[in-house]
Amino acid sequence: MTIIGSEELKRKEFEKIYNRFFSFFFDVAFHFLHHVDDAKGLVQEAFIKLWENNIYSKSEQEIKNYLFILIRNSSLNLLRKRRKFFDGANSHEALLASINYKLLNETGEDILLYQELFEKIQIAISNLTPQCKEVFMFSRFEELSNKEIAEKLNVSVKAVEANITRALKQLRHDLASYLSPKDKNVSNKQILSVLISFL
Repeated sequence: MTIIGSEELKRKEFEKIYNRFFSFFFDVAFHFLHHVDDAKGLVQEAFIKLWENNIYSKSEQEIKNYLFILIRNSSLNLLRKRRKFFDGANSHEALLASINYKLLNETGEDILLYQELFEKIQIAISNLTPQCKEVFMFSRFEELSNKEIAEKLNVSVKAVEANITRALKQLRHDLASYLSPKDKNVSNKQILSVLISFL
């Protein structure tokens, strides 16, 4: 009877944690994946691990950290697969997956502050000429060298360098408000550190 009662208390405690945090972490996953079923599946798997490893009995901060790390890593794995599946630098889906992957990989929980930044980066890259966009994405998202890009696109290394220079000039212009040192608050410093990885 005691064992049954103990199990019932554990179940209720877990349900309380689930009800409290599921929606929040679903929003986190959906923010990056833009797919309801994928987001829901990742979060449900994270809660199953929370139960199996008895993490739900720990402090609220430990629970949040545990769930965020699981969901972040699972999202990164899925975005990595999407980048390979949507092969082609001019694909809209490849652009979304690449930006989300890089943002999520470069930051932690504070990434939830960056929805506006994500949209600005997406628009800025989309506004590049097709060749600039293709070269920039190979450089920043695929992390290819200028020589590798030149061989892939059958152009000269100087042409690659020129396209990257043009892309960076336009992106710095389009994202100037985020690169301004005028506002010294913490979130802007964090945003700046993320942008540096792009620019």
